[in-house]
Amino acid sequence: MIDCLSCPAWINPQIDFLLFLQNIRVHYPEAWDKFFLSVTIFGEFWLPTLICAIVYWCLDFKAGIYLFTLESFNIFLTHLFKMIACVYRPWVLSTRIQPSALAIPLAKGYSFPSGHSAMSSSVLGGCAYLLRKNKILCAFLVCLILLVGFSRLWLGVHTPQDVVCGLSIGLILIFAGNYIINWAQKDKNRYMYLLTAINILSILILVYLNCFNTYRTDYISGELLVDPQKLKYVTLVVYAFSLGIINGCFLCAKFCPFNPKDASVIRRIARGITGSIFLILMSQFIVKPIIINIIDIKIGVTLMFLVGLSVTLFYPLIFTRLNKIFIK
Repeated sequence: MIDCLSCPAWINPQIDFLLFLQNIRVHYPEAWDKFFLSVTIFGEFWLPTLICAIVYWCLDFKAGIYLFTLESFNIFLTHLFKMIACVYRPWVLSTRIQPSALAIPLAKGYSFPSGHSAMSSSVLGGCAYLLRKNKILCAFLVCLILLVGFSRLWLGVHTPQDVVCGLSIGLILIFAGNYIINWAQKDKNRYMYLLTAINILSILILVYLNCFNTYRTDYISGELLVDPQKLKYVTLVVYAFSLGIINGCFLCAKFCPFNPKDASVIRRIARGITGSIFLILMSQFIVKPIIINIIDIKIGVTLMFLVGLSVTLFYPLIFTRLNKIFIK
């Protein structure tokens, strides 16, 4: 029985399954929670972005565009679904659910779909698709994706429907993204057509979410469960980051494409290390503070857009220029 709010009866079996895992979890050392919490980083913001960036900067330009497209589309869809569905976390649906205390700080906002599951299945699934001829590595990535999804259940922060929907989003994007990128690569002008459509559609979605969408405002013990205004802010800034990523990719593909293999292995390694440090610093000192601490929306959106653009456009312009200097 759902204790806190009126919920559909079909949620009950999912709560029972989480209780089953919970009864197992409480008898295991906290080290297991820490292990599964470490697994979830493959579904968070910075590590999937770093994986996409390493491929984009150092290994294969077109494959990097494909992975960044999957990541950006994933962010668009998961936040759109979360804001429309307004499904609460399992411990709100039932007070019997006691999530791992270690996971709660990273489980804010609405629950459906699982963003970690969607992000890992999009980016790691995209890598598996690109490496599908390597059966062992492909199987490892698929197992890692499933482990990320299971970790969200083990930690008690998502229901099975959240995880299944998140994994499904990634699976759909893997094949849809491949079709879209293959279509765009046949003519560089198509990148601009596609980019225009993405920007317009994203703006329309944001207008809808901020002006027309209805949000749940349930209270328990006088406390608002989820603050819609804060979620609107978070959605705006993460959309800005995704638009920066996708704009940078497509503008680079149209006007200044590059081949990472034109640089020596040493230069590519240096490029990857330097870019990784840059990305991690931005994540910790710009992205994270912007998302956690609500600042002026115009400043937040501008900074996040520039961060995304820096990863896929500004930084490649710098290292390709340096590579030409070294060649001369």
